[in-house]
Amino acid sequence: MAIRKSKKENELGFGSKTSSQRSRLINKDGSFNVDRIELSSWSSTSMYHSLIRMRWAKFNAIVFVYFISINLLFACLYYFSDIEGLKGMEAVTERDKFLEAFFFSSQTLSTVGFGRLSPGSNMISTIATIESLVGLLGFALATGLLYARFSRPLARILYSKNAIIAPFRDGKAFQFRIANKMSNSQITEMNCRVTVAKLEEENGVLIRRFRPLELEIPNILFFPMTWTINHPIDENSPLFGMSSEDMAKADVEFLISLNGFDDTFSQNVSTRYSYTHEELVYGAKWISVFSTNEQGQTSQDLRKISDYQAAKLE
Repeated sequence: MAIRKSKKENELGFGSKTSSQRSRLINKDGSFNVDRIELSSWSSTSMYHSLIRMRWAKFNAIVFVYFISINLLFACLYYFSDIEGLKGMEAVTERDKFLEAFFFSSQTLSTVGFGRLSPGSNMISTIATIESLVGLLGFALATGLLYARFSRPLARILYSKNAIIAPFRDGKAFQFRIANKMSNSQITEMNCRVTVAKLEEENGVLIRRFRPLELEIPNILFFPMTWTINHPIDENSPLFGMSSEDMAKADVEFLISLNGFDDTFSQNVSTRYSYTHEELVYGAKWISVFSTNEQGQTSQDLRKISDYQAAKLE
């Protein structure tokens, strides 16, 4: 039973299949650096999830392009079907007539309807009816997506740029620092798991193995201040006896999983991160981010979360 439990805790889903991979396993944004060849692009992609998870700039650009494209489509239908059937038109040139059709389309799509332009034929009325339906459905979808993007709980965690091997008691330890980026959102019951991925030689073959690191403090109840994740490197540590050169040779990567409870949304949130051996500083210690202000209150400067200084290791 003990063997089964240990194997279950060590297996992260990458397995030995990644032994030949020399790039990081987890990207900086928390996504997994594994190439997928899908059965088809349609069956493996959810447009809804993509629109919710994409960056705001890209989302706004897609909404804007969609709005302009739909209006151009219906403007062409109005113009080429029966442009003279549009009542209240004052345009004389063909260019101005098309612009009138475009602006009438935007009024119909958004159900604004300023009043000067109105359908004057059955054809124009039919197209306007279809566009009104498209507009209602489109704005309902956009509103739902906008709400989903705002209401989706996220763990916005600030990680130190580097992890360090620091002096700790009579030995040394693997450390990195984290903090809650959001000052107006509280995360409680934080749990941290760190696993080291490294190449180990077995029967003359290099196999990537995943070893869990035992943390000094694996969970905290409240998370109002920076948290230094600390793994003492002792005889039981997978890092015991490894120098900086050994870690580079073993292609070491530290895989981090954080879980907590967001008080604002009353939901669990999680995030992933990793440090490669290239982002590991061997022989350093953190510079304190804490001070006391004039009111005697503890103050922390998150701009210093990645600051460290050289330190001699025993």
